[in-house]
Amino acid sequence: MMIIVCNYLRRLSTICNYHLMFTRTMFIRSIDKSKSKNWSQQQPYNKFFVLDFEATCDDKAHLLKPQEIIEFPCILVEFSTVSRNFEVLSYFHSYVKPIIHTELTEYCSQLTGITQDMICNSPLFDEVFQNFCKWYINQVNDEDKSIIVTSGNWDLGNIFVEQCKLFPSTVKIPEFMCTWINIKKLFALTIGQYPFGIQNMLKTANLKQMGSIHNGMDDCVNIITIMNHLSQKGCIFKATNKLIDV
Repeated sequence: MMIIVCNYLRRLSTICNYHLMFTRTMFIRSIDKSKSKNWSQQQPYNKFFVLDFEATCDDKAHLLKPQEIIEFPCILVEFSTVSRNFEVLSYFHSYVKPIIHTELTEYCSQLTGITQDMICNSPLFDEVFQNFCKWYINQVNDEDKSIIVTSGNWDLGNIFVEQCKLFPSTVKIPEFMCTWINIKKLFALTIGQYPFGIQNMLKTANLKQMGSIHNGMDDCVNIITIMNHLSQKGCIFKATNKLIDV
């Protein structure tokens, strides 16, 4: 129990440190002031929920089916016309206890940094998702236009849908989870090169990587860094994908 508590406190401290770094806007220098007003007026959304799931997995020779979400991180940002950056307003984070493959593989722990201790006493997905939805609702009002941002379509187009199927009586996919921005598509439209993933986008844009790839919170941080870079290039953050027949 002591190990679990210590691990939790270390993770909580890390998340709080992220928040401090966000509020000091340490990511990317601002876009040109003369363009910022026109740019912000063209944006179809004012709040962006940056999300990056981590899931159970094994190496290619031993693929897990089904995969299950084991980390649920989301950071809410909005573009500030004062700092000329996306600034953090709030964040949500929880580990999730899987119900099919309850023991994490060594490969999964090495890839994500998530250990068995971190998930063994964590809530199940339906409880985590209920908490997330409550948090989401508290962050938006009738005047807001919000959207989720991911790196790729796997998070909402694949693993999230499959995860919900494991809880048919307690989880229903809400409308706000059916449309999202795939930042890889906007990167390709803005930069002219379709990226392989977060690390590739950072390298292509000569941006510094924060933390570890496949750590959910770190991935969200790095996606925001990429968003700031794209905003300098005049990117319009519009929806790229939508779930149908769910």
